[in-house]
Amino acid sequence: MKRLLKIAMMVLFVAACGSAWWFYHMFQHVKATAEQMYEPLPAPKPAPGPVPRNPAPMPQPAATSQPKPLLILLYGVDQRHQAGGRTDTLILLALNPAKRQSMMLSIPRDTRTEIFAQAKQDKINHAYQYGGNAATVRTVEQFLNISIDYFIQVNMEGFARVLDSVGPIQVDNPFAFSYEGHHFPQGRIELDGEAALAFVRMRYDDPEGDFGRNKRQQQVIRELMNKGKQIGTISKLDEMLAQVGSSFKTNLTWENMQDLMLHYKPALDQVDAEKISGKGEMINGIYYFVVSERERQRLKNTIEQYLAPTPDSSAATGIARPLEQSSRPAATN
Repeated sequence: MKRLLKIAMMVLFVAACGSAWWFYHMFQHVKATAEQMYEPLPAPKPAPGPVPRNPAPMPQPAATSQPKPLLILLYGVDQRHQAGGRTDTLILLALNPAKRQSMMLSIPRDTRTEIFAQAKQDKINHAYQYGGNAATVRTVEQFLNISIDYFIQVNMEGFARVLDSVGPIQVDNPFAFSYEGHHFPQGRIELDGEAALAFVRMRYDDPEGDFGRNKRQQQVIRELMNKGKQIGTISKLDEMLAQVGSSFKTNLTWENMQDLMLHYKPALDQVDAEKISGKGEMINGIYYFVVSERERQRLKNTIEQYLAPTPDSSAATGIARPLEQSSRPAATN
């Protein structure tokens, strides 16, 4: 009996050591992949021309046990036709776990605005060509006079891989269309990564144009976030990151990612969509989507409302902002 007990204890010990080694190996692999994706956001350089003004700071709640609200810029970079790439998708995501709600705001790619540090007006999706991730984030901050906490940039081909790693999603397609070799019937449809990429890219056959495409993009992002809520183990996270590590860039650290997984899922209980109002104009033979100053102020106020603390909050804890984020960009009039 004692011999059997010793053997059983040895087996349990070996199994425990093996499990510990596997977990440690998996943890290190996930951490290494997250570090591969990390790209700090440099402090802004002064823009040429008129003296700029700083964007108004977002309301900062005082310390509480609740994680603080966050504003994240999500964007996809399409490098099929341009060496430097252009942003194909621009979505602001406001997360407020204390209120158990989020808000998505799609910014049309043809939106006319001043490009950060260039002192010139151009389409907002051209900012990436001028200065990569930093120019993209700072330009959006200037456009709405806001402060963005984090960015997540994905190569559009990598977007397809991340979707495949978490499984297919289901979306409601308002009308039937075909694009890039895929046919999408009207109604509830299931999409894998490649089909989802085609689904969010089409815009010229959409009766609503860019706004219709923005709605489809938001729907896919919303379903992808719902899938992300189900990533509860490090093994599932490892599987996902292994597919997309080289296709994503973000100033979220590994520690930030862990905090998001642990504390920010309640913010996805309710995900609202906000729409930008504007008008199309031809300027020097080029089409632009022009947004008034009044509309930009309305959007800024809406974002602040979503990020505002709950009435009974007295302080905020949560994801610590990286040091390079302490300097805020300058916004020009």
